[in-house]
Amino acid sequence: MSHTLHRSGDRQSLAGDWVVLAMTASGINHAGSAPRLRRFLELASRHNPVNLGDIRTGSAFSQTRKRLLEAITDGTVLHAVFSGTRDVASFLADLKAEDLGISIVVSGLMDTCRRIAARTGLKPHTVAVSLGIWGRTETLPGPSILEVTSMCGHGMIPGRLVEKLAEEVASGALGAREAAARLARPCVCGIFNPRRAAALLSAMARRTAARSPRS
Repeated sequence: MSHTLHRSGDRQSLAGDWVVLAMTASGINHAGSAPRLRRFLELASRHNPVNLGDIRTGSAFSQTRKRLLEAITDGTVLHAVFSGTRDVASFLADLKAEDLGISIVVSGLMDTCRRIAARTGLKPHTVAVSLGIWGRTETLPGPSILEVTSMCGHGMIPGRLVEKLAEEVASGALGAREAAARLARPCVCGIFNPRRAAALLSAMARRTAARSPRS
């Protein structure tokens, strides 16, 4: 899915950013899929997800997990976000054992994805690669802002909001985790990684503090 594909950043940062998506196909396995999709979310909840959600109901930052489970219907597209390879690997092992019969898409570093798949006995069906951003790239915010905003594939997080919250973190008015939680709320489908965002905001705040004149 393209909306999870274009996350930007260096390898070290992206190593802590994993999105697992589950969806059905109309006319193939759509009808009667709600129990299996619900099971996907139940399994995901066992492996320390940093976010969960679907675009119709919301994310773990706008809904309770109980509400997310109750709202699942046939064809709901679900997302689970993880910050560690062990968590995503153990989740995929559980999915393999359950054999839910629905499509699973994993977004993350390609070589690590291959190693995880090999360890869990999975064989990737298709590989999609982002070719970057084309066009008038001079109108985009800087790389440090894009690292945060590109974690919302539908473009619901404004770059100016990231800048403002980073400034508040730098001034001590706001903690990085609280700032990251605020950024997670507009991402309605729940693919935003608040743990990675907190680390990115902290790094931005340190750079801001380093540029500020000392009294």
